[in-house]
Amino acid sequence: MKTVRSIVGRHPDQDTASPHWIAPRDPYSGDEALIWPGSYQDYLAHAERLGLSEGLLDEGDYIALDLKFEETYRCILNGEASMDAIDAYTGPLLTSGPLKHDGRPPGIALVEVGDRVLADVAENQLPQVGLVGPDRILGPWADEPVPRWLRVQVAAVMAFVPEVEPGVPPWARTVKRRPRPESAVRQSLRIMARTPPSLWKVEGANLRSILPLGPQFLPKGPVRNVPDVPAVIGRVVADDQGYFLAASVPLIRTPPPDRILARLRLEWLRLRRRERRLSLEDALRERSEVLYRSCLEWLWLQLSDQSGPAW
Repeated sequence: MKTVRSIVGRHPDQDTASPHWIAPRDPYSGDEALIWPGSYQDYLAHAERLGLSEGLLDEGDYIALDLKFEETYRCILNGEASMDAIDAYTGPLLTSGPLKHDGRPPGIALVEVGDRVLADVAENQLPQVGLVGPDRILGPWADEPVPRWLRVQVAAVMAFVPEVEPGVPPWARTVKRRPRPESAVRQSLRIMARTPPSLWKVEGANLRSILPLGPQFLPKGPVRNVPDVPAVIGRVVADDQGYFLAASVPLIRTPPPDRILARLRLEWLRLRRRERRLSLEDALRERSEVLYRSCLEWLWLQLSDQSGPAW
């Protein structure tokens, strides 16, 4: 049986690392708080795909430059460097270029798997989801008295986050461990996992992606489960009845697209150091929590000088 494992799985000796100690400027971070080396083997494989045979880095020089990428990446997150500071390393590491999009269609789900079911999936495979989930998804809102329904949504989002060691999302553990869900649910969970989340502008029952996605990931009609808010983060999944929104978090204000996309591009560049064929949609699947947390951190800053609940 093929193993479903994320490329962002952490190293065993880093399991006990705490962002509160390692990245005090970003205490809600996930694995971006840890040193996360790129792959020299993938660097060589990508050079071969590009037809490059001269001027390549040897392994020692590659490791040194890759570490500088990591240090600059963390300086950007800490607010000590601009987003474009990372571009000095993308060319030599063969990770530069325009955003790449996934051309594969996600497929059509057989059944609609609701967010409460997704929350149960996450909790069954990741019992500590109530502790790690709010930090990963809500950022600074995790320390606020948020309503119970929002914590359910956080758990639903975490069903697709590769938090179960050694880098497995809870949904993947669920479809392989007994007692397994019925086949239609297993198929639908796979389709949902292939569908990248996005930041959506709400236009009645229709959703318009604020982020650039491949056309096959954009709904071509009304979407079910859309909240009455200006914007929402979530996965728009196709089924035989149309489309439904899953693993969603509503937003009472719309984040600026350029700011969110810049953060996602930074994470895409980071992931490409292990797989240089990675698309933006792949990055959204692998590191969906970065999208949610970036939007909610922006909302926190917008409302930090105001009183009253945000939900």
